Amino acid sequence: MRLGLIGDTHDYVPALEAAIAGCRDAGVDLMIHCGDFLSCPFSPDPPDETIALLRAEEITAIYGNGEIYLSRWNTPHWGATLAQRLRRPDSPQHFLPFVAAGQEALSRDSLAWLRQLPGELVLDGARAGDVYVCHAMPGDPFSTIWDIAPQFTPVYLPGEIERVLSRPEVANADLILCGHVPYPLAQRTLLPNGRTALVVRGVGWMRGEPDGSGWMVDYWILENVGPASLGFSGWALHRHLRPFRPRVPNWTDAALRTGRVP
Repeated sequence: MRLGLIGDTHDYVPALEAAIAGCRDAGVDLMIHCGDFLSCPFSPDPPDETIALLRAEEITAIYGNGEIYLSRWNTPHWGATLAQRLRRPDSPQHFLPFVAAGQEALSRDSLAWLRQLPGELVLDGARAGDVYVCHAMPGDPFSTIWDIAPQFTPVYLPGEIERVLSRPEVANADLILCGHVPYPLAQRTLLPNGRTALVVRGVGWMRGEPDGSGWMVDYWILENVGPASLGFSGWALHRHLRPFRPRVPNWTDAALRTGRVP
């Protein structure tokens, strides 16, 4: 079993295209996008185009924090979603007033597809072992517990980390795939039940020069090589960087926060 892990492409369509091409060249059996394939509230490329590409390529995707704002705005789930986000120390108030306009940039079909995505998933199979996928941490697309970044770290409740790592889908995993923060990670993690899992984090695109040169997309190829004694927790890991050229290298959503949605 060979997996391609893509994460946090943040609606740069050429970055997603480059990562997909790299996974295809590697002959993967399954491509996984671990979330933040869109940005919130606005995106550098049309969000419908990103969603259409994910669907056309049959990529297994979950939502990240970039998508959950757009999918849950103006639904009964918005209050709980916002409360979860407000646990983090960095305030979302600079973009929250524009989430409604960002949602309006999605077609009805894209929004419906977005709303049916899971926030986590488990891939079962004897060839691959148990693979668990989330965006940031189990049950929370906004925070992280692996190789913690201060801006993404809430004040955890007593015993919270042990509880989330004890959930059956996590506790039984051999491989945990995630994204969310802008630097890669591959490390063994000790679970509360005494097992270890390999955690691999995808990081998406890397900024280059203002003229569009030097931009790279980061993705992983993971190959199941059998028992853990034969590899890093039974998986061979290959991190790749592939160049891409953004359509608008100096894009920023700052000008769009006047409500002028393209």
